Amino acid sequence: MKKMFVWVMAAMFVVGSVISAAAAQYELKMQTAFASSSMYYKTLERLKDRIEKLSDGKIKVELYADGAVVKSFEIFDSVSEGIINGGQCWTHWASGKHPAGTLFSAPVAGLGVGLDQLSVLSWMWEGDGVKLLNEFYQNIIKVKIKAYPILPMGPEAFGWFHKKYTKLEEFKKIKFRCPPGVPAEAFKEMGMPVVSMPGGEIIPSAQRGVIDAAEWIGPGEDISLGFDDVWKHFYLQGLHQAVSIGDVYVNLDWYNGLPKPLQYVIDTAMYTTVTDQMLMNVSVNSKALETLVRDRGVVIEETPLEYYPAFMSAANKVILKYTKDPFFKKVYDSMLAWAKLTVPYQVRSNGLFYNMGKTAMDQGIITDYKK
Repeated sequence: MKKMFVWVMAAMFVVGSVISAAAAQYELKMQTAFASSSMYYKTLERLKDRIEKLSDGKIKVELYADGAVVKSFEIFDSVSEGIINGGQCWTHWASGKHPAGTLFSAPVAGLGVGLDQLSVLSWMWEGDGVKLLNEFYQNIIKVKIKAYPILPMGPEAFGWFHKKYTKLEEFKKIKFRCPPGVPAEAFKEMGMPVVSMPGGEIIPSAQRGVIDAAEWIGPGEDISLGFDDVWKHFYLQGLHQAVSIGDVYVNLDWYNGLPKPLQYVIDTAMYTTVTDQMLMNVSVNSKALETLVRDRGVVIEETPLEYYPAFMSAANKVILKYTKDPFFKKVYDSMLAWAKLTVPYQVRSNGLFYNMGKTAMDQGIITDYKK
C-alpha cells in the first residue's frame, strides 16, 4: 500500500504543473499476444487510456493485437530492438533462453510448495520479484526491456477434451497443447505427449487433428477463441499454471529517455493495472463459465484426484534439476522463502472461503450454473 500511495501521489504530481504543455510527445507502440476480443486486450486498452490521461497527452499509446506487427514468440526481441517499443507476453515464453523464465509467470504447481496467485503477486511487488524479473531480462537473456508483471491470469484451467476422463492413464494417450518451458516438461515427465503453440493456432490445429485436447487460459479467454465449438468437456482444476502472470514491457532505452515525471506515469499506470485485472478476472470468467454451461452444452468435469500428486511430483523433479543453475536457484530460493512466509496464512484464508462457498452450494443456495 505504501508503494501504491507513493506512485499515485507521483502521478498526481505529474498531471499537475511538473510537465509543461511544451514537453515533447512520446509514442508507445505496444503489441500484445492476445486477440482484440480478449479480456486482457481490454485491460490493456484501459492501461492505454490511463497512461494517456495521466501523462496529460504527452504519451500516446498505440495498441496492436496478436501478430499485427511481429509473431508472439518474437515480442521480447522486437521490443528490445525497437521494432516495437512496448509489448505483452509471458516470461516462461523466454524459458528456451533460460529456464528461470518459467518461475516468474508460470511456477508450475505453485513452485511445488503451495504458492498461490496472490502470494506470487505479493512476492513480485512486496518482495524481490520485480527486481529479479528485470535482472532476468536485462542481465540473463540480454534484452533491453523493462518488465511489469501486471496481468494475473491464474488459476488457469487444466483444459478442454472431447470426452470425460476419470483416470490419469487416459490423459496420457492424447496429444495435448500446453504452454512451453517447464510446464511442458512437467507434463512430459508425467507421461503426457504435449506440444506448444500460440493461442491463435490452437483451434486450427485441433480441426486438422494435430492436437486432441488443449488448454489456453480460462473460461473468459477460451470462450472468445471458440474452444467450446471443438470440445465440450472442460476441466477447470489444473496445476500447470495454477499461478499465471502476464508481463507488459517497454523498451528500456525508451523508458530511460522519458522525463522522470513521465516514468512515474508509466510505473503508476502499470501498477494499478494489477488490481484492474484481478477484479475483471472474477467478473469475466464467472459470466463466461455460466454461459458455457447454461447455453453451450459444456460440462464442467472434476480433475481425477490422482492427477495432483502425480503432477506435483513431476513438477518438483523438473524444477529441482534446474536449481544447479545459479540464477535459477537465486530466484527459486527467494520464492521458497516467500512461500514459507505466506503459504501457512494463505492456506487457512483460502480454506475459509472454499468452505463457505461449498457449504452454500451443498445447501442449494448456489446452484452451480444449472438452469
